[in-house]
Amino acid sequence: MRFIAALFSGSLLFLSAQGQSTVAIRTDTSLYVFGVVSDDQTQDTLPDSRITIQDMREGYPDRELHANADGKYSFYLGRGARYRVTYTRFDRAAKTVEIDAASVPDSSWHGGMSMEINMTLPKPFRGSDDAVFNEPIGRSRYNPATNLLEWDMEYTQLVKERRKARREELK
Repeated sequence: MRFIAALFSGSLLFLSAQGQSTVAIRTDTSLYVFGVVSDDQTQDTLPDSRITIQDMREGYPDRELHANADGKYSFYLGRGARYRVTYTRFDRAAKTVEIDAASVPDSSWHGGMSMEINMTLPKPFRGSDDAVFNEPIGRSRYNPATNLLEWDMEYTQLVKERRKARREELK
């Protein structure tokens, strides 16, 4: 099973691990997504954070789940679709990522894949509902050279710069 991990902190995206996982989660052809939702300042976990999953072919959210008492969550995604995953909580600004499972060729799904996404959420701030803050903070796509779903770091850098500029305008 291939494994890729990401940490989303503030408006930064860090690719924190790639390689082979030693844990076989499933033997089918699904994508196992798991992680922890925490506060972007204190790193305290955020229990009961809401995770909304949208199959982008449908155009509306098709699943919703909540992080447990330790801020942990997990879910499975099917292959052949692009997903938008939004993380939020009643007292936090939302963050979104996009996962392109449709870009993974059939031959790479044997045994399934897993992806760790540790998401940090900020407290709401003036302008946190502006369009620039509603853009996905990260986009993952299959890389045939590594045979993994990987984050588009150039995209993340551009989003980070737009967010920083907008926050400066709002001061």
